Amino acid sequence: MWPAVKGLENVEIFNNLVGKMESEHLMWRKWYSDEKPESCDLPKSLSSISLFHRCLLLRAMRPDRLTNALKQFVGDHMGIQYIEAPPFNIETVKVEMNNVTPTFFVLFPGVDPTPDVELIGRQSGKVLSDGTFINISMGQGQEKYAIKSLKDAGKSGNWVMFQNVHLMPEWMKDFEFNLEVVLEEGAHPDFRCFISSEPPPLPHMEIIPEAILQNSLKIANEAPKDLKSNIRRAFSKFDQKHFEKAKTHKELDFKALLYGLCMYHSLILGRTKFGS
Repeated sequence: MWPAVKGLENVEIFNNLVGKMESEHLMWRKWYSDEKPESCDLPKSLSSISLFHRCLLLRAMRPDRLTNALKQFVGDHMGIQYIEAPPFNIETVKVEMNNVTPTFFVLFPGVDPTPDVELIGRQSGKVLSDGTFINISMGQGQEKYAIKSLKDAGKSGNWVMFQNVHLMPEWMKDFEFNLEVVLEEGAHPDFRCFISSEPPPLPHMEIIPEAILQNSLKIANEAPKDLKSNIRRAFSKFDQKHFEKAKTHKELDFKALLYGLCMYHSLILGRTKFGS
């Protein structure tokens, strides 16, 4: 730590930093031991420094809290939208979808794109019940049915979704060829193709043909890392209609149960950082 602290003395505002720390050692010890040194009061000799210089000090002495300070810095100077992304809304992406561009979902733990696709499908009159929306979970034995569904959907203007294609890396070459044929022959204006796959376990591994990735609308809706963002994200799944369903005298109970559910869900998502 001390070489980094001495290095800070090259910055004018930190001139004779080591001497200041020796003369105010009790205040510096209190600051250094604080749970949140990025926001607590600094010793008097540096009490008026900017947040930028505080980040430099944290980098030298408390690098474990630097990320929090940088979030605050970005929020103050660029805007809160750069550190707290709004919950994912499939309807904002819907306008970018078309009949010649597949929509590719990258799968992450705790995230299932199926309800989102079914939502915009219902809005467009494409539902599972009448066969206008076809959802296929890929696995052994589904290859021929998947290709047939792709061709039929391209001609009739239906929606088709191929889930977990990472399980069928060899079949993806056949899928790529047939998708090109469907598009070249002139896909129906209402045709939509959705693909979902887990990312490859190692960077050099290739599961999805490069042409499909390049020509797709790619959506990576990864669950946030912090508890607050996950709670907000979970709440975004419930619109006002869900609250209106509860009778007046049960509304508070409903809200309490819903909050408990969202909190529990967010805590479970947070456990993914510790492994399976």
